[in-house]
Amino acid sequence: MLKWVAAIGIVFFLGLCVVSYLYGVSLRNAGIIQARGSLKMAYKDYREHGYVTNYGASGYQVWLSTNVVTIQGTRYQCFITVRDSKFYDEGVLAMTTNQMFIWIDAKRAPKIIDAGYRAPLFPPRF
Repeated sequence: MLKWVAAIGIVFFLGLCVVSYLYGVSLRNAGIIQARGSLKMAYKDYREHGYVTNYGASGYQVWLSTNVVTIQGTRYQCFITVRDSKFYDEGVLAMTTNQMFIWIDAKRAPKIIDAGYRAPLFPPRF
């Protein structure tokens, strides 16, 4: 009987670990989705008013950018950039004038974030 209780306890603990890890992955996905929305709103504000607005929402900051990044030999001119608290200072998300999204990582090379992007289950840092 004690073996069954121990086995159930171990399975429960491992299940809890998996759920908590997958929760972190979903938070990364939510951060990218929220940041994309922030960039699109800022781009709309810029077209309508000539400046970008931080709407006072805690956790993110939007600004105009002049960064130029090279991805696989192609140069991209960033136009608007957002820093979100969900990124934990690991990088920023930028948008070009043709609404292409680019992740600018603090430690690795930049990469394009397309519409179907989902955070990897096991990021490269592991």
